[in-house]
Amino acid sequence: MFKLKVNEIEVEVEEGLTVLQACEKAGVEIPRFCYHEKLSIAGNCRMCLVEMEKSPKPIASCAMPAAEGMNIKTNTALVEKARKGVMEFLLANHPLDCPVCDQVVNVIFKINQCTTE
Repeated sequence: MFKLKVNEIEVEVEEGLTVLQACEKAGVEIPRFCYHEKLSIAGNCRMCLVEMEKSPKPIASCAMPAAEGMNIKTNTALVEKARKGVMEFLLANHPLDCPVCDQVVNVIFKINQCTTE
């Protein structure tokens, strides 16, 4: 076990956890699209970017192993700007006729119909 800080909250975590998992232990939710604890780490979506002290640019928290003495910040202007840029890129390159999105919208519509009747 070792200690690190997430938004000035000291957290004790087991070895082998990622920065994202350490943030969750601190009660900080990190947005992500490609991460799932039961799958191998891809780090493709880049939505889980966080700021790490002494790092010149944001890091993908799902792919970075947590380490002793890290100081992680999840709510800075740099992190917000980076996440907005990632989201804009994803939306700009997402097909307008996406069948998965169409299915999700249909399911949400059906759920809303059932709850309003």
